[in-house]
This record gives sequence, structure tokens and C-alpha cells, in this order.
Amino acid sequence: PRPIGSWIVAYQSLYRRYRPQKFGEVIGQEHVVKALQNAVRDDRVGHAYLLNGPRGTGKTTAARILAKVLNCTDVQDGEPCGVCESCVSIESGTSFDLHELDAASNNKVDDIRDLLSKVALGTPGRTKVYLLDEVHMLTSGAENALLKTLEEPPDHVVFVLATTEPHKVVPTIRSRTQQLALTLIPSEQMAELVREIAADAGLDVDDVAIDHVVKVGGGSARDTLSALDQVVAAGGVDDVDTSTGDLLEALSSSDAGLALRAVEAATSRGVDPRRIGERFIDALRSVFLVKMGAVPPRMSEPDRAMAALYAESLSPATLTRSLETVGSALVDMRQAPDPRIDLEVAFVKICEPKSSGDAAALTQRIEALEAALGGGTVVTPAAAGLNPATPVPASPPAPAPMATPNHEIAAVPNDPPAEQRPTSPQPGSRPADAARAALKPRQNASTTPPSTKKPRREPPTSSGDRPPPPPSMRDGASDVQPTPDSPTDTTRTPPSERAEPTHVDPPPSEQAVTAEVITTTDPAPRHNAAGSGASLPALQQGWAAMLDGQSTPARARFLAGSVSSIENGVVRFELPSDAQLQRCEKYRDEVEAAIQTTFDPSLTLELAVGNDGTPPQPGVRPTGTVAPPRSVEELPANEDVDVSDLTDADVDQSAVTRITDVFPGAEVLPDTPTP
Repeated sequence: PRPIGSWIVAYQSLYRRYRPQKFGEVIGQEHVVKALQNAVRDDRVGHAYLLNGPRGTGKTTAARILAKVLNCTDVQDGEPCGVCESCVSIESGTSFDLHELDAASNNKVDDIRDLLSKVALGTPGRTKVYLLDEVHMLTSGAENALLKTLEEPPDHVVFVLATTEPHKVVPTIRSRTQQLALTLIPSEQMAELVREIAADAGLDVDDVAIDHVVKVGGGSARDTLSALDQVVAAGGVDDVDTSTGDLLEALSSSDAGLALRAVEAATSRGVDPRRIGERFIDALRSVFLVKMGAVPPRMSEPDRAMAALYAESLSPATLTRSLETVGSALVDMRQAPDPRIDLEVAFVKICEPKSSGDAAALTQRIEALEAALGGGTVVTPAAAGLNPATPVPASPPAPAPMATPNHEIAAVPNDPPAEQRPTSPQPGSRPADAARAALKPRQNASTTPPSTKKPRREPPTSSGDRPPPPPSMRDGASDVQPTPDSPTDTTRTPPSERAEPTHVDPPPSEQAVTAEVITTTDPAPRHNAAGSGASLPALQQGWAAMLDGQSTPARARFLAGSVSSIENGVVRFELPSDAQLQRCEKYRDEVEAAIQTTFDPSLTLELAVGNDGTPPQPGVRPTGTVAPPRSVEELPANEDVDVSDLTDADVDQSAVTRITDVFPGAEVLPDTPTP
């Protein structure tokens, strides 16, 4: 009969069977090997080392080789012989010179105290090596208990600490050790190692299987050899993951349906949704690095070719947004009742930016449209999130120009030259700006006195009077739009001689602009009696409208009097006092020019004090005076005032002048010396 237990086959995993036994057999960690070999060769071995790096990169292996070479009886150029009793016992795990402690499970203060109580005891070899794996798992009390012995251990003791998370090791421990960082193994070296092991072990694996195990290992020797064990046990690669490639294709072609089908196919095979997202993130990161010109050294040739293919069709903005969206979904999946929903929503967002309203998606679509319109190309659906059947035009349509108002002002002989005429309103300009631009050259011309006016009479000098203001101050109302009752200048032709403008109804969107320009620029009927002679009633009726077009100081001064008569072409204007007459004398030429322009060029103005010297009663407006100002309700609702067009009012600052204005008929006595 067959003995019991004879069917049990002692099989050792590949990563244990082919664990390096010398420094020269360690791959991908040349910097660590060189540092330890030089320390042994030069007899400069430190009392404590901290080895950190990802899993499966050789931290425990390097510590065991160091313990072996420190106790070897025949050290050859910093390498153990491997045949002496000490080397054989360390390889078999029966040596008293190497003490391994799992700090993840022995992390309490009592565990560290028990270890430290045996530190001073001797061993058969020259050096006692303590290997503390996952040292970052020690509690705070255990770390403090280890500090003193770690700083000054006995001469025959060497501490080797190993961890995958060096940032969790307290600085007080890191400062007492020499730190050596191990890195992931490049894909080329890992593929070569797999081929050597497969040939030595007699394994029948092809290149597809080798590429698969190297990709699954991700730079970890232990994970790679474990994947090789699995492939050999399964007889080949039977579970080829195609979901990652389908998801990349869905992102490139902006096909959300393909992404959802790929997720469904992977989950139906039993793949966890989180694992699907992690694989996609890893592949998308490779595409991103290839796009940025930083190819990872651990990528295999097939993965590098696939990453280069999708890097051509995906923009950096799409890649970064996809990484952020799927990464956030992986975080949210921890608390989600159905993690698959979070993953599917994330893939819909990255495949169709138009389905997402976040700022990153809108920015991506705008950048894609700008790049396509600038280069004369059609926007791809993956870049702009559009329907693939709807191409974007190569150039934007030119905006329709704004039509010019159809009611043009007819040109007259005294109009300014063509290059000085106001241009048509530009698109986006306000109606008030257009009206002001059209009126300004004509109003400037209307306020210019004719060359045929009489020589100015010098008014009597007074201590309260000032020299006449410059012409620029006389034109203070030149930029103010005239009311329908305001007079017009004689530089324009009569209405009967004007050219009849061509009338074309403007579009509804421009009727408001046209109507306002016409209302603003069309003057009121003029009271020109030059051909028929000016009469006193006509002068009195048009006097208020004439003064409305003069400067503010002139209107203020001539409010105190009225037109009394007109004889032989002389208009007599009576004032209540000599003081008022002196003030009006400064603006007599301006008002006289307005009379000649409005009524008759042959008229002259004469200022006089009334026969009775009685001023007008308060609240009673004499005939011919200026009309009261319009109320706010009567002003145009959409009128805009430019502060640069305003001028300061000519107001006397003398207190004496103010008093005489308040009390008409008052006389200013000259100062008499005090006796």
C-alpha cells in the first residue's frame, strides 16, 4: 500500500526558489549593492541601516545577504562564499546570527524590551544582525524604547530596518540609521530575469505570457514571479484583460457606449469595479507620460506602443481631466452602495464632456474649438464632446455689419469738409453718442460770431468786474443738445432749399437709433426776419428761445431785464440798475451776435436803465426773458452726459457782487479812509 503523505509534493514558489544569495544576483538595485559591498570591503559597516522601497524589490534579501557576508568565513571581494557553515545556516533559516522580527505583529513595548534584553548576548558568528521588517508599524512607546539601543548598540550588533513607508518612520529613528532606497525594477531587466528563470526551471512560456507577467508585476520581482507561477499553473494566459484597451478606445473616440460595455464585460467576468478603474488609471498615466515625453522605464514594448498610439489622439487637457475624474470616482466608490455606478458615471463624463457642466469640461471644449477654428480643422468628438456626425466649420461666420441709419442729414454749403464730418455710428455705440457727434461741428459753427459785428464797446470798469471770459467759456453750451424751441444758426440753408433725403424704413432693431438721431439733429423752425424786417412782438416772442442757446453767464445776466423797443435797427434792452447794466455789458457782444444770427444781421443791441428803475417783481417773468429750466421728467430718458464736455460756470466769487445780485438797485460806495 501507498504510504500516507507520499502524494504530497514539496513545491517551492519561484520567488523563494530563485531568491538572490549574493549581492551580484540582485537586479535593479545597483546603488544599494555597491554601497553595501564597499562598506564590507573597506570594513566600514554601520551599526544601523534603513532599507525602504516598494514591495518585492529586495529589502529583506539585501539584509540577509549582509548578515551572511558579515559572518562568512571566506569573504571574497565583499561577497559571501555561500558554502561555509554560517552561509548555509543563514540560507536555511537556522542561524543564531540573524534574528528576524516582524514589527507589524510585534509592535508593542514589551516585544521591543524582550528583543533588547538579548542584544548583549553573544552568538556563534562575528556579528549579530537584527532585521526588523515593517518598522513603521511600531507603536510610539516601542519606538522610544528602541531609540537608545539603536543609537549605541554593542559592537557585535547591527540593526537592519526595512519598511515600505519610510515617511511613517519617526525622524529620531531615521537620524540614527543610514538610509538606502530601493526602486522598482525596469521592465527590460524583469523580462530578462523571467526568461532566465523559465529556461532554468524548464517552463514552457511564450512572449505573450512573459509580457503579461511583467505587466502584472509592475516592477516587483516577487509579484512578477508569483504571476509567472500562476500562468504556468493555468497553462497559459487565459484571462487577458481587454477592458483597459476598450476604455482607452472609448475615450479616444468619445464613445460612452463602448466604455459602458467594457465595464459590463469586465464585471461579468468577476473583476471588481475598483480594479477596473485602477487598471485604467495605470494605463492612462502611461499615455499621459508618453504624451509629455517622459516614458516610464518599466513599460514593456507592447504597452509603450499602445500608449504612443493613444497619446496622438488625446490632448493633455483630456488626459488630466480623465485622470482627475476617474481618480475621484475611485475615492467615492469606497462609500458607494454600488461602486459600479460611480465608475460608469465617471466614464460617461470623460467620454462626453458636454454631459458634464464642470469648469474643466467647459474649458476643454472651448480649447478644442479654438484650436480647431484657428488651424482650419474640424473638431474631434473626443476633444470637444460633440456628436461625431456634426463637424465644426473651419472658420466662424463673419458678423453682419450694423446698417447705417437711413435718415441721413442733407449736406449744406457751410457744412464742414467730408473728412471732418461725423462718421456713422459704430456697432455698439450709444444713440446719444451718435447724436452728439453729428451736432458738435454745427453747434461750434453756430456759436461763432459773424465778421460783420460792430466794434466792442468798453464797459465802465468796476472793482467787482472781471475781464471777459475766453471764447471757450462762452461756448459752454455748445455740446448741449438744443431743445425744439432753440434757435438755429444761419450757416444752414432754409428748409425749403434743403435736399430731400431718401427715406428707407430701417430694420426694427435700428428704428430706435434712427428716430433718436433725427429728433436730436433736426432743428426747430428759425425766427429769421431779415427779409421782412424784425418787429418788437417777434423779437419778444423769440427772445427766450434765443437766450437758451447762449452761455450760462450770459443767460444769468440778461434775466434781470427785458426788451422795451426796437427803433431804426436798435434793440433797446432795459435793466433795473447800473450794476446790472455793467454786468450785462460784458456779454453784450455775445447776445448782440445771437440777435443778428437769429433775427436780423442789421440789428444792434443797446443796454439802458429803465425809466422808473423798478426791478421786475419776484415771481413775475417779464416779456422776453428766458424760460424756466425744464424739469427732470422733460429731459431725454436715455441721455448720457460726458463729464469731459462740461465747463465750469463763470460765477463771481466776490461777496460784494453776490450782495448786489440779491438786491437789485443797490449801489456800491467807494471805500473812505477812517479818520
